[in-house]
Amino acid sequence: MSYKWLQVIGLTLLLLMLSGCNQSIDEQIANGLQITETVFAEEPEEHTEEIGNINLYLPSNFKVEDSSDAYNIVISKGKESYILFINDKEAQDSKLYYHLLKDNEADKIIEETTYDKDGRFGFTAVLKTDDENEMELIVSSGGVKMTTISPAKHIEDNLREMTKIVHSVKMK
Repeated sequence: MSYKWLQVIGLTLLLLMLSGCNQSIDEQIANGLQITETVFAEEPEEHTEEIGNINLYLPSNFKVEDSSDAYNIVISKGKESYILFINDKEAQDSKLYYHLLKDNEADKIIEETTYDKDGRFGFTAVLKTDDENEMELIVSSGGVKMTTISPAKHIEDNLREMTKIVHSVKMK
């Protein structure tokens, strides 16, 4: 075999291996939803932020952009923005946000999962957007809900981090 053929075969094998490393959107969603169930079942993360009468955990790469309204908090990670909604009138087992999602967004829901244990109800949903390379992510527990528009390649990581944040929120 000539050297040129070895290069072609080597390059082809390299491309096949690299393409196998990327997860499909469906795999990202499935893994992300599974992770959220695991995080909801664990103890919440230690609080790292205090905003008004709210304590919460923020991963080190997240920062609060706007907390002028303690019940609607804008958080960012790089160029991605997240909105954290807190309704302190809702109990931990509240299904308000879940029912609103089902009533208004049923045609856009790609996948969803719910969590109901020890008096806490939570859910995670992945919704279609107009851009096929982005998805709307929603994570909620009781009266706490977090949303973002996520690049498809970050779905799994964003769902993990969002769930940790939502699960950690405590009112003083």
